[in-house]
Amino acid sequence: MEFTILSHAGLCVDHKGVRIVSDPWLIGSCYWRSWWNFPEPPPELVSDLEPDYIYLTHLHWDHFHGASLKKLFAPTTPILVPKVHTTRMLDDLRWLGFRNITELPHGASITLGEDLTLSSYQFNFLGVDSAMLLSGGGRTILNSNDCKLFGWPLRQITHAFPKIDFVLRSHSSARAIPYCIEGYKEKFPDMRTQQNYIEEFSRFALHIGARYAIPFASNHCFLHRETAAFNDTAVVPDDVRAYYNRLAARAHIESECVVMAPGSRWSETEGFRLVPFDYSKRQERIQAMLATHRDALNSQYEKEDGTLADFAAFRTYFLGLIHAIPWVIRKWLKLRIVFRIRDARGEHNWLVDLGSARVEETSAVSNCAVIEVAALVLNDCTHVRMFSVWTASKRLRIHLPTREHLKTLALLFLLLDLYELEVLPLRKNLSWRAITVRLRRWREIVEMGRMFIKHVVLRRPIDIAGLYSLPVAQSH
Repeated sequence: MEFTILSHAGLCVDHKGVRIVSDPWLIGSCYWRSWWNFPEPPPELVSDLEPDYIYLTHLHWDHFHGASLKKLFAPTTPILVPKVHTTRMLDDLRWLGFRNITELPHGASITLGEDLTLSSYQFNFLGVDSAMLLSGGGRTILNSNDCKLFGWPLRQITHAFPKIDFVLRSHSSARAIPYCIEGYKEKFPDMRTQQNYIEEFSRFALHIGARYAIPFASNHCFLHRETAAFNDTAVVPDDVRAYYNRLAARAHIESECVVMAPGSRWSETEGFRLVPFDYSKRQERIQAMLATHRDALNSQYEKEDGTLADFAAFRTYFLGLIHAIPWVIRKWLKLRIVFRIRDARGEHNWLVDLGSARVEETSAVSNCAVIEVAALVLNDCTHVRMFSVWTASKRLRIHLPTREHLKTLALLFLLLDLYELEVLPLRKNLSWRAITVRLRRWREIVEMGRMFIKHVVLRRPIDIAGLYSLPVAQSH
């Protein structure tokens, strides 16, 4: 077996003449020019991939990158996706022109070739996410990427695969909260720090007994004028490696963190062949990338500056969301939030009021959370139902009148996800597909119940060390 790191979350695995590529964001940017691969994939990695299979873990554009899929791969390429309650992945792939699509139920395995199997494990009960496990030649690779497994669902994997050689997992934030909140460093200084992400990555890999841990699916930077300030929130892979190796040594566990920049490989015959990359010069390299991609960025700015906000589409979308929520719940939540948009016609403040089922223009924004968003981004989200990827983009600015309004904000983002991922209206959960998909994930239902009792009813804080206890020393 041999594997190669292609990009931020792109992985290529070869075994006995069969090649599988996962989450190939390989060209350009994503999230409205916000995210860029860092480092960018060498051209030779992209030019001759020709995979026998592609596996897509979930819907976020840094994993499900339409431009890369459409430009680099034939429409007949077999594509594997997790079978989840929504058909959104299938619908979007068909819209891109792909027809050879196979859904893998939770915990199911598929034989890709001689002595090579792929297993899919889903997590995030109300959303769409999955981990890919590849087994062949006596080696096992767990590509967990953004899939934050723990508890019983994680034990399902470790019981089926007690020896995991390589684990690849994200190690930095892709959330809007708290980073997009005005003054977050002063208001929420302890919310999901960089050290929290390093700790979670390290304990996850050590908990499952991985021989090697690869910092993965967080190797991007921000170049857009709205998001460039977030580059200092990134967790550098070198910092992950330093902490991980100290923790492994302290716990007497034979495990090593290896930083693999795009183009780096591991093979049975040669071991690791690492492409050097100096992450300590991150800011210098980002400045060079800004110069390289100046034309693409300026073109995006010109397009955004000329876009007019579409209130009719905004109103239609949010009325649809409001009426998808049961009346009793809407009245109880009393959620009110204002979207602020500036375009050539001036500044617009659009109110979404769940309690009174109103979506309207307003001048009164006192005591409301306010979200500033570019007209082009908002139009895309409302026209093509893209709010489920919006917060990851960090293309928003949030103003909270009080700390208590953070709950309103988090609730809005949750409702947007539930609506777009077909959890709302509630009747969609009664389809045969939704029921059978969730029954296969009964461990997650049990884990959710346990977490609710422990952290909501008993009000105990979530402890990373408690989620991922360290095993005793072991050899491989």
